[in-house]
Amino acid sequence: MKEQTEKIGVRRLCANVIYVFRYAYQHDKKMGIAYITSQCTRCGVNTYLNTYLLKEVIDALSAGAMFGYIAYLLIIWFLISTVQVFISIWCDNLFEIRIVKLSGQIQRELMEKTRKIDLLCYDLPKYYDDFIIAASQSDTMVPKAVMSIANIMASLLSMVIAGTMIFTINPAAVVFPVAGFIVNIFVHFAIARQEYLFEIERTKVKRKADYSKRVFYQPEYAKEIKLTGIEEALLEQFDEAVKEEKAVSKKYMVKIGALHLLNWVFTFTLFQYFAVPVHLAYLAIVKKSIGLGAVASLKNATNNIKSYLDWMNHSLVDFQKVGQYAERFRRFMDYEIHIEGFEGLCEIPQSEAVLELKNVCFRYKEDEAYVLKDINMTIKRGEKIALVGENGAGKTTLIKLILRLYYVSEGCITYGGVDIRHLNTRKYREKIGAIFQDFQIYGASLAENIKMDFVKEEDRLKIQETLKRTGLEEKLEKLPAGIDTELTREFSENGIMLSGGEAQKAAIARIFIHDMPVAILDEPSSALDPVAEYRLNKSMMQGADRQAVILISHRLSTTKDADHIFLLENGCIMEDGTHKELLERNGVYARMWQVQAEKYCTQIYETRID
Repeated sequence: MKEQTEKIGVRRLCANVIYVFRYAYQHDKKMGIAYITSQCTRCGVNTYLNTYLLKEVIDALSAGAMFGYIAYLLIIWFLISTVQVFISIWCDNLFEIRIVKLSGQIQRELMEKTRKIDLLCYDLPKYYDDFIIAASQSDTMVPKAVMSIANIMASLLSMVIAGTMIFTINPAAVVFPVAGFIVNIFVHFAIARQEYLFEIERTKVKRKADYSKRVFYQPEYAKEIKLTGIEEALLEQFDEAVKEEKAVSKKYMVKIGALHLLNWVFTFTLFQYFAVPVHLAYLAIVKKSIGLGAVASLKNATNNIKSYLDWMNHSLVDFQKVGQYAERFRRFMDYEIHIEGFEGLCEIPQSEAVLELKNVCFRYKEDEAYVLKDINMTIKRGEKIALVGENGAGKTTLIKLILRLYYVSEGCITYGGVDIRHLNTRKYREKIGAIFQDFQIYGASLAENIKMDFVKEEDRLKIQETLKRTGLEEKLEKLPAGIDTELTREFSENGIMLSGGEAQKAAIARIFIHDMPVAILDEPSSALDPVAEYRLNKSMMQGADRQAVILISHRLSTTKDADHIFLLENGCIMEDGTHKELLERNGVYARMWQVQAEKYCTQIYETRID
């Protein structure tokens, strides 16, 4: 909570808003200019007409001036008003049009930034919160930065015009709107602070309620909800979240309401509705120091100053909000990317490259415990390596290090004898194919889901052959449009939903469509039954005879044929060797094998299949 309610100094606040304004200006210069022009023209002209020109017209009427002169003043009033309205409308329309374009540019840039950020950022709550707020608030925050600055400029221009009029007639009259402004600004900043804290705390609580509510509408949860009693727990969780949100609202709304009441009593009632009319009546009736035109002009001028002070006050509150949210936006945009997009210092080795891990250690932060410690292994092309161990042993983290999704804390990983930290990140990853347990199926054709790109005519035959290798031949024959069949019904009513096992086979096909030296399979067959798993593994091993294969699986029947097996425990390699060697050692691996052998016997499956 401390991080969420961090205090930002005035200097930093201003720097944040200027940062966002420059960001908007660099993306679209016309948008900012259009809004500033619109607001300054509208406010400046209206103030001039309601003070200087109004006084001139009333004084002319009071002095019995000729009709022609009065008509001249009214025509000038009409022409200035018309030009001002035309400019304001044209600029407002331009601003609205440019906002749509800018919004798209911002979201595109955020997506590009997200694509490039290091995977480690998703594991760091502070940075992930910055990303969520930056993505959710940027559409409104960036235009609001432009608007708040433009509104402040327009308010200042109008107050200078009105203030000049007041000082030429009666300087004392300016005291009332200024006093109201001072009270207003302090109260509004206090209100803005409370609203910001309320929104941050409320968002955290609301997220829990939204989750409970969302689960009831998601099709993947429907079956379990209907067949179990989980809905009671979810409803109770939702009710608790609503109660928490209500308590948070009550906590802040009392404070915010009291501040609004204080502001109304002093700013509006005392300084505007009471003090100004009494002062003007005293000057006109008792002292007889000003005429009717001056009274009207002073009343409008003080009202204008009061209105524009209030408007500037609201703009300053928006300025404050933008500065607070922009702190996270700025941190997100200024984050220095360490891994993604790295161009490399050395060329990618093209020979029969070997992956080697030398004393590799990893931890998320310097003050945290190691997730992996002193990992050493060598992986040659054509060799089949298996990583086994309990959940949390560090297997998937190790794979992420090999893929350069994380950077090692100590030690190094080399490819072809070159430290992978010196290689072009994208080109290095082009040498490695990887499928994780939490793979995704996209709302696109089967062919596009396999190629993971646009499909050309020359790709089609290879895609079909790859699908056959992964055991999807029968399914492919039943598809209405073959490899062009849409997966999911996100964009097509004729789309199909693959079963868990079919989806897993399709995901595995992504590796074999490309001739990559290294293939990584993290729980590649967890959704398959043992017979289908055996067939798929046999097909994979035959098809990957020239590839180095790194296989992670909890089923030891899947890994027993590997050339080398590494057993990880608590982030360290506890045992390694072939299946036979590890069984003879009668250690942790052997005990795991015995437990699993009680559930199914691979030799029986092999006999039936062969």
